[in-house]
Amino acid sequence: MEASDSIITAKLTGIRPIMFDRYGGDNKTKLDDLDKMYVDEHGTCGIPVLNVFSLLSAENTPSVAKRFYGKQGRDVAQGVKSFCNIEAIGGEDPMHAPIMDEEGIAYQASDIRIRIMNHVARLPKGIPNPKSRPMIPNGWSVTFRFELQPNQLLNEPTLKAMVQQGGILGLGTFRPIFGRYRVTWL
Repeated sequence: MEASDSIITAKLTGIRPIMFDRYGGDNKTKLDDLDKMYVDEHGTCGIPVLNVFSLLSAENTPSVAKRFYGKQGRDVAQGVKSFCNIEAIGGEDPMHAPIMDEEGIAYQASDIRIRIMNHVARLPKGIPNPKSRPMIPNGWSVTFRFELQPNQLLNEPTLKAMVQQGGILGLGTFRPIFGRYRVTWL
């Protein structure tokens, strides 16, 4: 008898505001503040599925696999990348999860609740680097469906633990100060 795919759905609800600093494509391109968010063709703010894959399994930046799984981290990360499909819920694009407010209404880039935060980041040797980034307040949420194929590297309890542990690291930029979340299983 062949094992079937496991499907779990998780709502990630912000326990801290989420901040964005989307990369413009090269180091010379300067984006306007609101262009630093991920926005679909309708102006809806969201989280790309690729960012969730990165949170769980990146090997070159802080990820759940690197932070919490030690020597097994590479295998766990490979399990996520090879055997897990992540789909955004709540919008038209399965690769872009709309960010919802506490009433279930999607944030639009023009929303007056989105604040621009100005601060100074310090580069090596103390060189000041002024930053200006958009921030969505606490209570935001995104929903994803995780489909896990049977495999030897990653099981459902470990995947669920990884999604929970991701809440410690957070989504967006300037994390874990921003972007932390709690999980509700749907």
